[in-house]
Amino acid sequence: MAISLCLAAIGFAQEPQEKKVNNKNIPASVTAAAAKAFPKATIKGWSKETEDGKTFYEAEMVEGQTKRDVLFLPDGKIDLVEEEIAKASIPAAVQSALKARYPKAEIDLAEKLTKDGTEQYELHLKKAPKKEIVFTPDGKFVKEE
Repeated sequence: MAISLCLAAIGFAQEPQEKKVNNKNIPASVTAAAAKAFPKATIKGWSKETEDGKTFYEAEMVEGQTKRDVLFLPDGKIDLVEEEIAKASIPAAVQSALKARYPKAEIDLAEKLTKDGTEQYELHLKKAPKKEIVFTPDGKFVKEE
């Protein structure tokens, strides 16, 4: 579900319909692309999503201590990478922007989103009117949910 929220945060209009699928139901182009792009990662599970008539395959993976969700198109092209990061890895500009917007905010989870070479940071807050805030690396506010 985190991917669905991220997709909405970076420009997708409608929340995708997601369902878990077995590895054997994933196109070979997608599994090959996952193995090539993330050769040391262990895939924990797959899901299939449909968004605005487009099909995506989401791989939930772990590589060492790093948790990552990767959204693939059926041809194997990576559409979105959502990677958990340590709070210390959040750019200073993003931390400053969050504190300016929510002075008492406490970060529960931080994720780096990468789509088409563009990075954004999604911060999940412990207690706030809005639970997820998205910023560009330079601290520009993108969206909150």
